[in-house]
Amino acid sequence: MKAIETSNKEVSLFVLTHNKTDTQDFEFIRFVKILEATSSQIKIDTRLPDHTLRDQFDLYLVDISHRECQDLLSAEVSALASQQNVLLFNAQANLVNEQTALLARIKGVIYQSTSAENIFKGIQRVLNGELWFCRTSISQAFNELIQQLPNIPRPTSLDVQDSELDLLTAREKSVIKLLASGAKNDDIADSLNISSHTVKTHIYSAFKKTNSRNRIELANWAQKHIPLNSVPASTQRH
Repeated sequence: MKAIETSNKEVSLFVLTHNKTDTQDFEFIRFVKILEATSSQIKIDTRLPDHTLRDQFDLYLVDISHRECQDLLSAEVSALASQQNVLLFNAQANLVNEQTALLARIKGVIYQSTSAENIFKGIQRVLNGELWFCRTSISQAFNELIQQLPNIPRPTSLDVQDSELDLLTAREKSVIKLLASGAKNDDIADSLNISSHTVKTHIYSAFKKTNSRNRIELANWAQKHIPLNSVPASTQRH
């Protein structure tokens, strides 16, 4: 395997083990050898480096083989994940909730059964700014985040409103604006230099196009969908 590089420099890895981690275990040795094939700058310790030294490492790999589910994302690991790239490794499928890890800003999970090729690929993806989770976990996490957002009006209703607005002529919009501001038919006629009969014609046409049953509903519709602070200067008849 070719050593991974970021920003034209070889990456530096920190492996956080547990005090119960058997560093002589075959699987752990296998994992370290895979890391050595990807980077020559590797530090292994049961304690995280001092806060002032943490930026020198491009990726933190946290051994979770001896962590209980409630201890999986300790305050220390969660705080680290908010500032650095953190990848969990040596995980057991039945003890890890990927969705919880993802929401805690963990970048990915490597399982005990993960192949050497996928371990390398997972590290490379995370260092490139991507996530290393199954698609289902990512989808569930995003769905949970979306459910926490405030309700937003459905865009479909806006589409209907826009289509109604497009049906109106410029003169009809002018009439509706004046009507919504409280003007009577004669006032509208004087303002636009048209007859009262023409005003009535425009209003009835607007009723149909906006699905309004009366002047009040049309005025309410206008207040929601037509800017009322100005009336077109044009007074051409339509």
